[in-house]
Amino acid sequence: MKEKHTKITIKILICIPIFFSLFIIDQLILPQKQINDKIVAYSQIVISRRNKYSSYSTKEFVGNKFYTEKGYEFSIRKTFIEENEVIIGRSYIFQNINSIKTKSKDYSDKLMSGLNGACFYFALSLTITAIISLIMLKFKTNLSENGFQNIILINSFLTLIVIYLYSLYN
Repeated sequence: MKEKHTKITIKILICIPIFFSLFIIDQLILPQKQINDKIVAYSQIVISRRNKYSSYSTKEFVGNKFYTEKGYEFSIRKTFIEENEVIIGRSYIFQNINSIKTKSKDYSDKLMSGLNGACFYFALSLTITAIISLIMLKFKTNLSENGFQNIILINSFLTLIVIYLYSLYN
């Protein structure tokens, strides 16, 4: 299995750091598009947890999801935006919402939609894991079959977590 799938695995693993580098360039280096918009609706994000030994469930407030007049959606962690007028900062390549500001306050640090918050850290760990896996595949000649399968599994698992978190709050 290792000999048969090594080349395609290397090609896929090379794509992960390239994609993440492009995301970082888009997020931090390229200028953001500023959009003036109005919040028209919101909903609360609540997670229900049920103890396996009891019959009741507890609900935990996570944040609010806001919808704007121009069709944008974003989630803010444990905070409510009182003002309707917002300035949305979007990246050019991925169209990711990077900042939310009102006239009186900046909510960018509480933003959890897109590749912000926990999703960003899982994407970073996926990139680091992919780079380590590439180094192991290229330079470790006596990598076992089990080691090769572990490389595939850890990168697949982290990719699924990033996709889940991105789709959950987006």
